[in-house]
Amino acid sequence: MIARTAASVLGWYAPRRRRALEDAARRAGEIQERTLRRLVAAAEATEFGGEHDFRGIRSIAAYQARVPVRDYLGFRPRWARAVAGEQDVTWPGRPRHWVKTSGTTAGDKLIPVTPEAFVSHRRGGWDALVVAVERVGAPRLLGGPMLFLGGCAKLSPVGPGAVAGDLSGLVVRRLPPGLRGRYSPGPAVSAIADWETRIEAIARLTARQDLRLVSGMPSWTLILLQRVADVVRAAGRPVDPLGELWPNLGVVIHGGVSLGPYGDLFARAIGRPLEYVEVYPASEAFVGLQTERSGGLTLMVDYDVFYEFIPVDDLGSSSPRRYTVDDLVLGESYAVALTTPAGLWSYLLGDTVRFVARDPLRLHITGRTHHFVNAFGENVIVEEVEQAVLDACRRGHAEVVEFTVAPRYPSSEQPRGGHDWLVEFAAPPRAPEIFVRVLDETLQRLNTDYRTKRTGGVGIVAPRVLELPAGTFYRWMRARGRLGDQHKVPRVTNDRTVADGLLAVVSGRGAPSLLAVGS
Repeated sequence: MIARTAASVLGWYAPRRRRALEDAARRAGEIQERTLRRLVAAAEATEFGGEHDFRGIRSIAAYQARVPVRDYLGFRPRWARAVAGEQDVTWPGRPRHWVKTSGTTAGDKLIPVTPEAFVSHRRGGWDALVVAVERVGAPRLLGGPMLFLGGCAKLSPVGPGAVAGDLSGLVVRRLPPGLRGRYSPGPAVSAIADWETRIEAIARLTARQDLRLVSGMPSWTLILLQRVADVVRAAGRPVDPLGELWPNLGVVIHGGVSLGPYGDLFARAIGRPLEYVEVYPASEAFVGLQTERSGGLTLMVDYDVFYEFIPVDDLGSSSPRRYTVDDLVLGESYAVALTTPAGLWSYLLGDTVRFVARDPLRLHITGRTHHFVNAFGENVIVEEVEQAVLDACRRGHAEVVEFTVAPRYPSSEQPRGGHDWLVEFAAPPRAPEIFVRVLDETLQRLNTDYRTKRTGGVGIVAPRVLELPAGTFYRWMRARGRLGDQHKVPRVTNDRTVADGLLAVVSGRGAPSLLAVGS
């Protein structure tokens, strides 16, 4: 009865929310300025508000003149005092809930999640469900369990009266009654701390369920699908493709990493077309959602979050340019800064994006501010290597499980540097030389600096692809304590820390296979 009521409510709400999104797209600048003023007014009496003269702020320009752009390290001392019990530091009161997340420069981070921030995060979840309803209909979506492959729901104390956990675990604790009964794997399983134990329990549970929706990071979702296949095979009822196990499964909600390199693996595993909805959730805020079937992620401007966009070239500058939704330029690469009701003020998220359309504003995630390779002046970013892999898989008839790119420095044997691609294949390319050539050609097409360095082999030599044994990335993540849906493999790095760590995992199990070297 509750599920039918929830389906009816979602069916009624979906077209109305669609109209509200269309209105927000037309008034994005107005909504954003109003959001900033509301956030500033709410925090006037905080320590941060006093230090930055929030009472005197009446415009975006006045705010930007008083509040500099900061990263996590710029907030960590203040938040440490809030964790310890201080009130009114960067937001009124004291956050009781904190999200623990891994960082690229500061190690594990603790991000505050206030009650107002929870409301903002929930809007993203609701809107993702609204898009799913538009695609498959509310009765089908809510007719059975919906799997959310998130982090552990178990919370740990971090200070007097304060607890921390994964954001997904915090959010599922607040599901409304109409969805709580449809949530899989449920509170008990999601609270299992050990990821391998949890994923095994989820596989055994979902092998018996009539799933309607699956939500998670593509790489970890594929691992779950393999575990489910193992479970049903061990039970003597192998199902291939897995879509036959879940005939009513209609929607996959995905985020964290690009679906592109995994698309063929999903298609083969499920065996029939599904609707795919990409989301852009972060521990700090729910940023974007694929409201249209193509054209990038819609920036969600009405979630009580104020956005600024810093040209990538200005990162590290003492006075970077700070664009709003009204004056950003399509096609340019920006770092994202957030101001949120969790007490984050012009906080550098760590992601880089490129806007591709207006009305609504739609973006592509291009990478991380610290994830790129520029060892030889080539300045290759995540978006480019993901497109290169996608092209190489299609033309080389290959399927990739995981990959990462690292610089290969000059040596006595090779006086010029290049790139190592460390790849784990589900299906190796039929023609390895084509696979490697397409990687190289795609990067030259997408990146002028790379093309210049590769011209005549004067700057850098052709890429080298090292095929890693099955399970290498998984073992590397496990050794680092990074198993689970909250963690992902860096696609590209500017040093060899990740690459050498992977090769260390391989050592003792045989050397990696040199798939091919470009010419």
